[in-house]
Amino acid sequence: MVYEPMSRRAVGWFAGIGVGSTVAGLLLRPVNIGIAVGAFLLAIGMYGLAGYGVLDRLVDRWKRSRTSS
Repeated sequence: MVYEPMSRRAVGWFAGIGVGSTVAGLLLRPVNIGIAVGAFLLAIGMYGLAGYGVLDRLVDRWKRSRTSS
């Protein structure tokens, strides 16, 4: 089994969905607090996945640089 880090495209999508959910939560807060809280929770999850992807890519780059030298 070959391991590959998360793609840049996936990290970008997760971050974009996180930003969109944050904006939606801010706009929906005065109208419906329940949906706004759900949007914020979705945003936190997406930021977490994007952060994991960035960390995954950094660790993979560090491992490759250590094995190539």
